[in-house]
Amino acid sequence: MDKILGLGKAGCNIARAFEKYSQYTVVKIDSEPSMEKGYLQMRPQKTPELYEEKCPDFSSHLSSLSGDLLFIVSGASIISGAALKILSQVKDFCDISVLYIRPDVELLGDLKKKQERMVFHVFQEYARSGLLKQMYIVENSRLEQVIGGVPVIGYFEKLNSLIVSTIHMINIFNHSDPINSTLSDSKETCRISTFGIADLEKNEEKSFFELDNIDEKRYYYAIPEGKLKTDSTLLNKVKEKVINEPGGSYGIYSTSYAEEYIYYIARTSAVQEKLKNT
Repeated sequence: MDKILGLGKAGCNIARAFEKYSQYTVVKIDSEPSMEKGYLQMRPQKTPELYEEKCPDFSSHLSSLSGDLLFIVSGASIISGAALKILSQVKDFCDISVLYIRPDVELLGDLKKKQERMVFHVFQEYARSGLLKQMYIVENSRLEQVIGGVPVIGYFEKLNSLIVSTIHMINIFNHSDPINSTLSDSKETCRISTFGIADLEKNEEKSFFELDNIDEKRYYYAIPEGKLKTDSTLLNKVKEKVINEPGGSYGIYSTSYAEEYIYYIARTSAVQEKLKNT
C-alpha cells in the first residue's frame, strides 16, 4: 500500500502522517480550504446525502494513485457520505483497501451515530463481497489503551502516529525477506482485519480493535540482529506463541534497532455485528 487517499478531517490527518515517508503518494480530500500539496477541496455540505449527491469528479486528479491504494476515512464524519462516490472514481485502476477509523461512538450525536453505523457496515459488506481488497478497522478507545493514556493536547497526533508507524513497518516487512517464516497468502475470504502489537516476554497483545471470530493472525517479529545471533530460545518462544493462535503464522526479520518490536494483523471473514461502545 504505497498510495494513500484520506477523506475528511480524520482521514486527511492520518494521510498527512504518511507524508514523512518518501515511498508514499498521498492525496487528501476535505471541505476546508487549503493550499497544501496533494489536497482536493469539496464544497461544504450539511448532510452525508448532500456530500454524496454533490461529490465532484476527481478522477483526473486521482490517476496518480493507481495500484495498491489505502483509503482512510472515519464514518462519523458527514463527508464520509461521499466515500463510495470517490471510490467509484478509482476502482478501475486501484486495488482498494480501507482503513476505517471508529471514534468513541457513545459520544456522537444522533446524526453522526447513524452515519457511522451505516458506513461501518457498508464497508464490511463491500469487503466481504470482494469489492475491497481489505478493510482494516481501528478504534480510538483501543488505541488509547495501547499507548497507555494520551494527553488532551496532541491526542490525535499520538493516535495517528501509532497507526501510521504500524502500517509502515508492516509494509516494509511485506517487501523484505524474513530470516525465518511460516507466512503464506491469506485466505481470500478473510477481508476484515485489524492491527496490533505484542510483547513476547510478557506474553501480551494489544489490538487496535476488538475483532470477533478471528480466522488468522500474522505476526511480524522485528528482532535486533545481535539477539538473533545469540538467543537460542527465541525461535521456540515464537513457535509456542503462534501455534496457539487461530491460523497463526510468523515472519522473523533482522533489524538494526536496539529493541525488538512485534506487530500483527488479525483477520476474519465474519461481519463485526457487535457495535462496540454503543
